[in-house]
Amino acid sequence: MANDDNVDHLRTVERLSNILKITPNLKSISIIQHDEPLILEEQHLALSKKTFKELGLFSRQTFLKFIKKESSPSRDSTLDELSTVLIVLNPDDNKYWNYRKRLCQKCSKNQTDKLFLELKLSSCSLKLKPKCSEPFIHARWLLTNYREIVSEQTIFSQLKMCEDSAEHYKHNYYSWIHRLWVIKTFFSTKLLEKELEWSKGWMESHISQFCGMNYRFNLLLISSAHQNPDSDVQKCKTFVNEVSYVVDLVLFYPETESLWCYLGLILSYCSANQIECDDSALFHVRAIDNRFSRRFQKRDSNPEIAKNTFQQETFLNSLDFRKLFNLCFSRLGSRSSSIEKETNHITLHN
Repeated sequence: MANDDNVDHLRTVERLSNILKITPNLKSISIIQHDEPLILEEQHLALSKKTFKELGLFSRQTFLKFIKKESSPSRDSTLDELSTVLIVLNPDDNKYWNYRKRLCQKCSKNQTDKLFLELKLSSCSLKLKPKCSEPFIHARWLLTNYREIVSEQTIFSQLKMCEDSAEHYKHNYYSWIHRLWVIKTFFSTKLLEKELEWSKGWMESHISQFCGMNYRFNLLLISSAHQNPDSDVQKCKTFVNEVSYVVDLVLFYPETESLWCYLGLILSYCSANQIECDDSALFHVRAIDNRFSRRFQKRDSNPEIAKNTFQQETFLNSLDFRKLFNLCFSRLGSRSSSIEKETNHITLHN
């Protein structure tokens, strides 16, 4: 009976390995309660809970047993399949990734299909566990060792992998670190321009997530570093425009803490590098505080208004908001007093 189970498990390993290698653009991998061990529909893969548990245990035990055997075509093929399955079922264990690296080292560095397959497996392993460092580490190792054959398509597939994992898990630092590494390693002006445009869209659709904002700030630093050293005007313009852009977002989403943190980050950089911001942007920064100070005074004096106040405004009346606002406005320099006198009539967007 045990031998029959082992044969069934080996067949399932072979089938799962083939699905992971052959299926183009696998969209998701999930664990469900089902009688069928594997289900693949419209590029969505599902494993039954029973299969996930039993296959993981069987694959680990079989891998450790086969790795001790002498090399042979049968043994190598089985280990290839087992390691493929294990890096998806248990991506945190680096011994399976190290085995995949040894397989790569046996191949020629001109094999584009091998690079494509390994990067695809890295992407597949993030479908089940998006916040995991090992797939990104393996991808960087591959891109470094196969750099001569890395194409533009490969680079954009890596950016898509990072976007998907960041979408599936908030504050996915491994994803953002890898994305920034890709931009720095394969830098081009065209790539940076596309990435700056993409990061703006990400910020606007994930307004409460600071990770994307911090990533955009790093892109701006890269852009600044690659500009003409003698062109201070262009460098200043980049960050002045960013301040105006972030202030516009703050006007629409004044209760969003991450935007205030990002505004403080940009203004701190401008202050440290003696970059003077646009007066109209600074004018609106002070206007935000004036407007909400009046709103909360009115609310606190009227119990009925206080009862109907939106819960999300709690941040605006908190100590955290006050600290962030003071940090931002302290960066405005000597013009802050003159700006403050003129900001009593500004209307915020609702």
